[in-house]
Amino acid sequence: MSRNASYSDYREMLDEIARRYDKARAGYEFDFKTEIEPFLNKYKVLADQLQHMPTDDRLTETIREVMSDELMELLMSCHVSRFSLRLYHEKFKYINMWVNHAGEEGLL
Repeated sequence: MSRNASYSDYREMLDEIARRYDKARAGYEFDFKTEIEPFLNKYKVLADQLQHMPTDDRLTETIREVMSDELMELLMSCHVSRFSLRLYHEKFKYINMWVNHAGEEGLL
């Protein structure tokens, strides 16, 4: 994904995070080498690109940095069944809100 990511790339990633977390909570054990590592390699690019997306009055540089950090944590934690459901929802909701904002404002 060397090109700039689009809104649909982020939507696809968020859908995959939700699927993986649901699967982990249901007891599925992900294999690091064959499932987690390729997933992280694919989507960490999107987390990095958040740092370079244009800003507006609401989506500031600081928010972009926090979004990127939160997304990286979510990308790793969605594979762990013991990751707090409350914390997962907080992080997912935060990233989802800003991705939607960036999409609506044409920043993605």
